[in-house]
Amino acid sequence: MTPLASFLLGASLGLAHTIVGVVTARVAEGRSYQVFAVIALGGTLFRMLAVLAVVVGILLLTSVEVAPFIGGLGVTFVIGLAAEVLLLLRRSPQASASETPVTTPA
Repeated sequence: MTPLASFLLGASLGLAHTIVGVVTARVAEGRSYQVFAVIALGGTLFRMLAVLAVVVGILLLTSVEVAPFIGGLGVTFVIGLAAEVLLLLRRSPQASASETPVTTPA
C-alpha cells in the first residue's frame, strides 16, 4: 500500500470516529445529566475500543505503511475529539441550565 493510501485510510478511520462521536452527542442532547453522562462517556469508550480493534486488525492483516497510517489517524482523531468535547460542553445539561436566567418573585 502506498504512503498516501495509508494516510488516507488512517484519516478516514479518524473521520468515521468523529462522525460517530457527533451522532452520539446528538443522541445525548436534551437528556438528564446522568443519562447524558452515560451516553457520552459510554459512547466514547465504545468508539475508542472499536478504533483500537480496527487499527490492530489493519496493522496485522494488511500491508499498510505504518507511519502515514498512524499520522492520518492521529490528526483526524485529535481534531475530532477536540470538536466533540466542545460540542458536548455546549450541549450538556449543566450548560443549558446555566444559560437560563434566574428570576426572583416580586
